[in-house]
Amino acid sequence: MKPKTRLGTGIGAGLIFLVLVAAAPAFAHAVARSRHLSEIARGRMLTFTCIGCHGLRGIDVTYPFYNVPKVAGQNRQYLYHALMDYRRNLREFPTMRAQAHSMTIHDLSDIATYFASLRGQVTTRTPLYSRSEAQAGAKLITTCAACHGLHGIAVAPEFPDLAGQYPSYLVRALEEYQSGQRKNAIMNSMAAHLSHRDMVDIANYFASQKGPLGQLPKR
Repeated sequence: MKPKTRLGTGIGAGLIFLVLVAAAPAFAHAVARSRHLSEIARGRMLTFTCIGCHGLRGIDVTYPFYNVPKVAGQNRQYLYHALMDYRRNLREFPTMRAQAHSMTIHDLSDIATYFASLRGQVTTRTPLYSRSEAQAGAKLITTCAACHGLHGIAVAPEFPDLAGQYPSYLVRALEEYQSGQRKNAIMNSMAAHLSHRDMVDIANYFASQKGPLGQLPKR
């Protein structure tokens, strides 16, 4: 007596395997998407203390005088590294240091994810800037463009977008890189030989460019 064939069973198992293989990328994407949304939601809850400064248009740091930077829509990788720099004491602003030290690395990652998720979701505006200084700055940004782009849109996510950022904040950041208050080998070297006039012109140029940065939306 001939043994019963299992051809049909083999074909069925093969089809199931193929379906599972085909579905795997979609499933992985769904899982990653769910995780990403969870990080955004958690990050949003953690930004309640950030709103006080970064949620108001044009608010100034009392001393030294400069605008609190726009962060909504900024590159996630840059934001995370910036927060970690405060945690590692590579940046000296006391409030931000205290914030970074009071949170876990997981918290900082989720906050960066939330801020970055607002790209294209917030109302942006070009800050006040000097047209003549912006024109002068356009001649000085060749080195800057290698990382931050010719028009202030970063060439890679580890660098910040500068387009539409407040010029007073950009000047202050350059001053801190020049003095060593902020520690970054590339920026320390780049800022070392800039005059204050150069900094003002460069800052006004990038402030004049259109970009995705804005304040956090009202809750």
